[in-house]
Amino acid sequence: MPYVETRRACQSRICYKAHSHATLSIGAVDAGQSNFYSAFTDEVTIQQESLVVIPAHIEHSCNPAEHQYWSYQMLHVDATWLEHLSSEVHFLLLEKMPIPQLKPFVLHDSVAYQAFCQMNRALFDPDVLITEKEQVLIECLTQLLFPYIDWQQLPKHAYFYQHLQRLMTFCQQAQGFLSLQQLAEKIGVSRYVVIRLFKTNLGLTPHLFQLNLKIHQARQVLKTGAKISTLATDLGFSDQSHFHKVFKAHTGVTPKQYQQDFSRTFLQ
Repeated sequence: MPYVETRRACQSRICYKAHSHATLSIGAVDAGQSNFYSAFTDEVTIQQESLVVIPAHIEHSCNPAEHQYWSYQMLHVDATWLEHLSSEVHFLLLEKMPIPQLKPFVLHDSVAYQAFCQMNRALFDPDVLITEKEQVLIECLTQLLFPYIDWQQLPKHAYFYQHLQRLMTFCQQAQGFLSLQQLAEKIGVSRYVVIRLFKTNLGLTPHLFQLNLKIHQARQVLKTGAKISTLATDLGFSDQSHFHKVFKAHTGVTPKQYQQDFSRTFLQ
């Protein structure tokens, strides 16, 4: 099931840098409290049985209250697969766009939370067949998530908006990190315009966007079993130590832990 990734964290105090995912992400709080923040919404305190639905490409961070632990589950669903599913039930999600389109929201509903937990238990269970896992996932999304969705579209900003996709592609194709000057020269504007363009539409500065992009690329490469020792250089990081630090700040684990956990789960 390459279109879905799920994980659990128990009694965690790990804090994350602001980041985004190219997937629909659903978080469920099992214990403790956390502060959910996004550039596109107000800060919200979430607690046990809260569900957080984060559309694709939405900048966000979710960190435990100071000096406290919390436990949570996190599900990531591929945007293309999800759009196909939503079209089957005549529900438009607008998840394939590379630029944020929809606002995130928090749902406080015990029934929805319990259904999410039941689904996740099935996904984690090595004794449940893949075909059954797919059925459970589809049932949960269509019957217990879609009915609650009241998507609010984000306002579109005309400020050099037509150039944003061009700059994003430029970043994606670059082997290393691009400077503000390089980005500004690409579309013939000032460096300030580039900063404002990224922050207004993506919630991230150009540099943070590139860091987030590199970590997303690293996750995909690590899943193939590639050598970690050369990955930092391939992605354009100054050294392996810097890569490890950034990767953990975005994912909560080291590259080695991420690769080992993925391999162990895949073999099951």
